[in-house]
Amino acid sequence: MEKLGISRKNFLKNSALSLAGLTIVPGILHAETSQNEMKYHSEVLKSTKVYTLKNVLLETGFEYADDEVIATKTALFSVEIADGKISKISSNQSGVAAIDAKGMLMLPSFKDMHIHLDKTFYGDKWQAIKRGLGGVKGMIALEQQILPDMLKNATHKAEKMIELLQSKGTSFARSHVNIEPTSKLDSLKNLQVALENKKKVFGAELVAFPQHGVFYTDSASYLKEAAKMDIDFIGGVDPFTIDGAIERTIDFTVQLALDNGKGIDIHLHE
Repeated sequence: MEKLGISRKNFLKNSALSLAGLTIVPGILHAETSQNEMKYHSEVLKSTKVYTLKNVLLETGFEYADDEVIATKTALFSVEIADGKISKISSNQSGVAAIDAKGMLMLPSFKDMHIHLDKTFYGDKWQAIKRGLGGVKGMIALEQQILPDMLKNATHKAEKMIELLQSKGTSFARSHVNIEPTSKLDSLKNLQVALENKKKVFGAELVAFPQHGVFYTDSASYLKEAAKMDIDFIGGVDPFTIDGAIERTIDFTVQLALDNGKGIDIHLHE
């Protein structure tokens, strides 16, 4: 950006970035800050519309050698937050009363562009890894067995997974959601409740995903229903290995997306 006359510092100064879209890394704040300090900081963030972070490390540009980037320039700043957005970035004022970022680097938050928030054991009792025999179709058979129990508290587990993502600096995800005869539309509905509960602090895109094949299991009718709901993409996986019909599966997927104004997210292992 420096070669274009735009430094990262100036970019940040001129951008109305939401605090929810920022993260400070690495996660040593928890290790170096007492529980009382953390509680105090948490209360400040909840109750105060305007506050300041000091000792915030920001990237200011690059160091070059023969037109090649060899290092990132950084410096400490004070960052003022007003109504959840950066309102001012100024020279560091280490002596003032402010929340101490302890020299940690502030960056735009991460986006996880492939995750399955609808089916996780996280937030529930520990589970050993289970592997279905017979490749992909063996894993489909295994999922058909375990999904009914997984669905029982899927909303709670999705919320716990979202909280885990947030703790590592991720504030947005594209989540694939099972659409198939075992869970029908329940995986989607459960996840939508979790996302609604977290909408103020976490963003998401949803992919209606025929995890068990479009035609290998009779998922086409459920995909048509899901396409009319609040989703963003029609998904797809391995049309030959699972469905045994590349043209039929791709034709169905593309037409369904076109008919409903959705994007397409197909990932292949073939």
